[in-house]
Amino acid sequence: MKAAYLACGGWIASAVGVAASLGVADLLAEGPRQAADVAAATGVHAAPLASLMRVLAAVGLFAETPDGAFANTPDSESLRTDHPQSVRAWCMLAAGDYQRLFHAMSHTVATGEPAADSVLGETLYSYLRHTPAAADVYDRAMEDLARPLAGVLAASRDFSRVETVVDVGGGRGTIVRGLLRAVPHLRGTCFDRPDVCDRARADVEPGLRDRLAYRGGDFFESVPGGADLYILKNVLHNWDDERAVAILRPIAAALREVEHGRLLIIEPVIGGGMGGLYKALDDLLQLVICEPGATPRSADALSGLAVQAGFRVTGVQALPSGHTVVEAAAARA
Repeated sequence: MKAAYLACGGWIASAVGVAASLGVADLLAEGPRQAADVAAATGVHAAPLASLMRVLAAVGLFAETPDGAFANTPDSESLRTDHPQSVRAWCMLAAGDYQRLFHAMSHTVATGEPAADSVLGETLYSYLRHTPAAADVYDRAMEDLARPLAGVLAASRDFSRVETVVDVGGGRGTIVRGLLRAVPHLRGTCFDRPDVCDRARADVEPGLRDRLAYRGGDFFESVPGGADLYILKNVLHNWDDERAVAILRPIAAALREVEHGRLLIIEPVIGGGMGGLYKALDDLLQLVICEPGATPRSADALSGLAVQAGFRVTGVQALPSGHTVVEAAAARA
């Protein structure tokens, strides 16, 4: 029976995605409500919503009260938009566009190629460039995943001698914003595609606007220069070795102009702190979702890519989040 139960897992994922998209947890923030009330507030039909909520209550995500109302649980609180560790957007992405691609996993298994071309007719990242609504969900989902890491990184390293930081491929700037909140003297730049930066600028909190800049560009060509510290979090994860080295080279060029500059490559690695089902799913996601040739790597493999790109590795650190940090400086003649 376990196989039959697991085969229904996609139904549960879809239910989570619908609840996240509708903002059900936000509507239950003040206490239990009947499904009919939630349906009226979201413009959907009450009976199917009630059935969906009963499934999610059965797995503990929400709770059903004796009078048939529904309430948040500690797990569904993280679906609230205003929760400090919200995963609402991630659940929308995982149960939405990612689920669409995983439906074509047989294509990946049969061909060794990502599923995006067979579903979207192009790579995921090219699809996002011309699909603003999907791109906004993706940006916010990456923010959900990055949010816990910012505090861990700030607590695990000494930033007293760092004045400027550039987060390369930083999305909405979650990591650099977290660092700026934790280290008041820092100034930061989030560098990503121009469309990503345009969406992110409007949401920067007033207290950071004079210390945080957004720069749009192509990290295969160049990155903003002059920073003490560059961060590359879960970017190489998406690319094959050749393209990963191509991403690293412009950063090495920028760091040769900075005497004590460093790069932090932050990834979940083979043999690192992430294990079990989470790491197995992450490895599978790379094959199904990411660019052709993306593959799980060890810390040694990441270090080798850095050396190929013109760096010397100065340290490897395991973070409590399960990520591994490969620290590197630009090699000099």
